[in-house]
Amino acid sequence: MPALTLTRSPAADRPASGPALLRLWLTRLRDRRVLAALHPEQIREAGLDPWRLRAEIRKPFWQA
Repeated sequence: MPALTLTRSPAADRPASGPALLRLWLTRLRDRRVLAALHPEQIREAGLDPWRLRAEIRKPFWQA
């Protein structure tokens, strides 16, 4: 499973366009689906806050 972070990167501040935007949206969609599939024990082991995780999962793919 790929490593995931819930923090913003400096690249997130730059607007993407064209194919880069589509790739970004698909990555967000895939990452949020992976997060949603985590078992509660995996969430605890990773040290993720369940409330922040839920908030991230519920975001639409176009929202950073």
